[in-house]
Amino acid sequence: MGASESKLAFKEDIFRLAGEDIIPIDSQWWSRFLQLPETAEDVQTLWSPNDLRSLTLNTTGDRPPLHSQTAPRKNAETLIYRTIGRLHALQTKRVYDDPHMPIAPEVLNGVRILTRLLPYIYEADHLQDWEAQFFWTPRKPAEYLDPKSGRKKYIDGLNETKSVPEQQKHTALGPPLGEQLLDILINYLFFPGFTLPAKGDANGLPELKPMFVVWQSGIGAQKGVGMTKENERNAMEVLRLLLALSSRAMYLAPNVVAERDNKPLTYLTTQSDRQVILNTLCSLLNTVLKYNQNPWSFSIDLGPAKDSKQALVTYSLQFLLVLITYPVPDNGPNEFRKALGRLHRAEDFQFICEGLRQILMQPTSGMFRPVQRLTNQQTAAPIAPETLSLFWELLQCNKRFRSYLIDTDRAKDFVVLVLYYAVDAKDDSAKQGIVRMCVFILQTLSVEEKFGRKLNTPFTFQETLPAALQIPNFHGSYADFLIGHIHGLLTSSNRGLESLYPALLGVINNIAPYVQDLQRATSSMLLNAFVSMSQPSFLLANESNYTQLSSLLDAMNALLEHQQEENRRFVDAVVRSRKRFEALRDFTVDGALEELDRANKERKDAGEPTGVRSPIRNASLDSARATRSPTLSNVPEDSAFAIGDDEDEDDDATPTFSSAASGSYAAANDAVPLQSRSMSEKARGKLPAGQLTSFSRSTSRNTSTTSLPALNVYTSNNQPFSPSTDWLNTWLPFLPLHKILQVLDQQNGEPPTNSTTITTDDATTPSASPTKHAGAIGETALPPSAQGQSTHPLSQAYPANVPPLPDTITNAATTVKVQTFRWTTRALGWYASMLWGWIWAADPARVWAGTAVRLFNVLSQRHEISLKSPRGAVDAVGDTIARRIGGLSLPGGGSSSQTMREV
Repeated sequence: MGASESKLAFKEDIFRLAGEDIIPIDSQWWSRFLQLPETAEDVQTLWSPNDLRSLTLNTTGDRPPLHSQTAPRKNAETLIYRTIGRLHALQTKRVYDDPHMPIAPEVLNGVRILTRLLPYIYEADHLQDWEAQFFWTPRKPAEYLDPKSGRKKYIDGLNETKSVPEQQKHTALGPPLGEQLLDILINYLFFPGFTLPAKGDANGLPELKPMFVVWQSGIGAQKGVGMTKENERNAMEVLRLLLALSSRAMYLAPNVVAERDNKPLTYLTTQSDRQVILNTLCSLLNTVLKYNQNPWSFSIDLGPAKDSKQALVTYSLQFLLVLITYPVPDNGPNEFRKALGRLHRAEDFQFICEGLRQILMQPTSGMFRPVQRLTNQQTAAPIAPETLSLFWELLQCNKRFRSYLIDTDRAKDFVVLVLYYAVDAKDDSAKQGIVRMCVFILQTLSVEEKFGRKLNTPFTFQETLPAALQIPNFHGSYADFLIGHIHGLLTSSNRGLESLYPALLGVINNIAPYVQDLQRATSSMLLNAFVSMSQPSFLLANESNYTQLSSLLDAMNALLEHQQEENRRFVDAVVRSRKRFEALRDFTVDGALEELDRANKERKDAGEPTGVRSPIRNASLDSARATRSPTLSNVPEDSAFAIGDDEDEDDDATPTFSSAASGSYAAANDAVPLQSRSMSEKARGKLPAGQLTSFSRSTSRNTSTTSLPALNVYTSNNQPFSPSTDWLNTWLPFLPLHKILQVLDQQNGEPPTNSTTITTDDATTPSASPTKHAGAIGETALPPSAQGQSTHPLSQAYPANVPPLPDTITNAATTVKVQTFRWTTRALGWYASMLWGWIWAADPARVWAGTAVRLFNVLSQRHEISLKSPRGAVDAVGDTIARRIGGLSLPGGGSSSQTMREV
C-alpha cells in the first residue's frame, strides 16, 4: 500500500467495521480488505489493538445470542466468513478474468487479517462460548437483515451468493468453520504457484490442486521441489497463521493448559489422512534440519524477519513442536507424534543427528565467527532452545532413534552439547527452563543400559571446548565429565536449581551400575555431596530432603554392587568416610538439634552472626532452618544443598566444592558429629515391618520415578514441618546403607554383617511388576530397565506434590534401579509455558504482543525493547515463566513458597 491515500482509505474501512450498523455480507465493500494492503506491516500497523478490541467488546455486559449481537461483533463474523470464503475460492476455482493472474496477494492479505484478529478473540473471556459455537460446531446459515425488505434472510457464509430457505436455517451446511479453515491452510502449504513452484495443468493453465510433496530433500524425499524465496515467504506466513490458530493455550493458566481441549490441534493431530500427515511432518522436519546458516554472515539479533529462510525454519520448527507435543484429550493417538516415532531408517537417523548437531554446535565450534571475535563471546543459534526440545521429543517417542544414537556413539557428542547449554544457562534466572529441559534430556538418555556403558570411553578433547564447559585439571571418561558437571549444577549458588536435585541425582543413579574406573576427583565429588546431604542442617530443613540423600546412596550402592572391583578409587573414598556413614546410621533428631545448638554457640563465641536463635528439640522448621549452614570445626557444612524457605539468608558466603581436591571431605572424618545414638543399627533392624505401613507401596519397587519434584516446606496436610522421632523412624531405617556398611566391614577385615538388612512381608508388600503405560503417543516401547517411563504427556495423572519414597533394602543386590522422568499435568504446564514463550519472543510480526497472555507474563518495562529485538524479549518471557512455574509470581500477586516447592 504505497500511497498514503490508500492507507488512509484502509484505515477508514477499519473504523467502519466498529462504527456502523451491520454491513450486508453480500456487499462488494468487503473485498477491499483483501485488495488494498500490500504488505504484512500494513495489516499489522493499521489495525491497532483498539480497532481489534472494538470488534470483540461485550457492550451489554451479557453474552447476547448469536443472531442478536451488536453490530461490531456481527461485522467481525462477516469479515471472517468473507475472508475464509475467498481463501477457499482462490484455491478451488478461477476467480479472475485472466487465469494467469497470481492469487498470492489476496491469499496473503486474507492470511494476515486472520492472523491479526484471532489472538484478540482468544484473549476475550466473554467470547469463549461464541468462539466454540462459531468455529467448532457444524456450520449453519448466517442470518442477516435485508435492508430492502426489512426481513431476515439466510446465506451461506462462505458463499455470499448462495441463499438458504428459512425452513433450512438450522440445517448444517458443512463441517465446522475452524476445520474448514485448517484444511484450506494445509492445502496452501502445498499449493503450486504459492508455496510451491508454479505448475500448469493439461490445458496449460495454473494448477489449482494442492500437491502433497516434501519441500526439501531428506526424510521421505531424495530431491526437493525447489522452493523460491517467494514460496518460502508465503509458506512462512501460512505457518504463522497456523500458530496463531493454535495459540489458544497462551490465554490459559499453566495449571489448566494441559487439561483443555485445543480444538485446532486436536483436529490436526487426529486426522486420518496419512498423506497430509507424512508430507507435512517431513517438510517441516527437513526444512529445519537442512538449514545450515553461513557462519560468515551471522547477524547480531536481527531476528527472523531479516532472512526469509531463517523465518521459515523458525516457524517450521515451532509449529512442528506444537504438533508433536500436544497431548490429545482422553489419551487419544497423536498422529504426528506416532509418525515421528515410526521413523526407522539408519540414513534418516544420520540425517537427523547431523542436522541437530549443526544447529546446536554453533557456540561450541572451534571456528570462531567474526561476530564472536567482535563481541568476545560465542553465539548460539536463535533456534537452539527449540532444537533441544525437538531432540528430547525424538528421544522420548522413537526407541529406534535412541538405540541408533547410542550404538553409533553419537550420544556422547550430544551429552557434551546438552551439558553446554545447561551450564551456560544455569546462572541466568530467565533460562531456568532450558536447564530443566537439558537435565531431563540427560535423564531420558541415562535409562538406557548401553548408554551407561558407553560413558566409560575416555574423554580426551576437553581443551577444544568453550571455557565454561572445561573442568580444571580434568582427566577421565565421559562418565567423569558428566558427573563433574552434575556436581557443578548441584552445588550451584542459584537457588532456582533446587527443584532439579532429584533429576540430577537420578542421572547418576541410572549410570552408576555401569561406570568403571571412576577417578579420584569424581569420587570426591560424590562423597562431598553425601557429606552435605547427610548434615543435620540439610535433613532437618525439609520434610522430604531425606529422599535426595536416599537417591544418592542408591547411586553409591549401585557402584559398589555392580562395579566395586573396577572402582577402587571410589571404594577408598568410601572407606576414608567411614565415620560419616556410621554417624548417619546412628542419626537422631535430638542429637542433630543439639549439634545445631552447639554450632550456633561456636559461631557466637567466634563473633560470627548466628541469625535466629538456635532451635530447641522438636522445634519447628522455622527455627531449624535458621542454622542450616553453620561452620563446625568437626562437621563441614555446605549450604549448597540446603532447601529451606525462600526468605532464608545465609550469613556466610556459600561454600563450594573443589572438583580436584580428593581429600576435601576427609578432614572431617576424624571427628564424629555429636548426635545421640539412642537407636542402634541392630535395634532398627528389629523394627516390625507393620510399623511403617505408609511405605508399603514402595518398599519392593524395582524402579523409581522422578518428575518435577516436590520440595515442600509443608507437610502433606499443609502444616509447618516439625522434625520428630516418629518422622525419623519412617525413613532412617530404610536408607540404603547396607551395601556401604558391608564394604566397610570387609575393608576392615571383619566378616560381612546383615544387621542392617530390613526384610518385609511379601504378603503385605508385593513386588510391583513394571508395566507399560496405557495410551502412549506413538509406538514407543520402553526398554526392560525403563518400564514405567511415560513418553506421553498425559499418560497418567500422577500427583506432582508427593516426593518419591525410598526403596526397601533387600537381599536382591543385583537389582538395577532406574529413575525415569515422568510427565505430570504440572510438568506439561511448565513445558507449554516454555514453548509458547519462545514462540512469542521469536515472532517479528508481534502477532501476540499487546494481548492478555495468561500462560506467562510479559514484563511491561521490557516490552518496548522486544519491539526492536523480538528475540531479546526471551529474558522477560523466560524470567516470568521460571517465576510462574516456580510459584514466585502468582496470578493474584504475592508469593507462595509452598507453591514453589510443589512444582
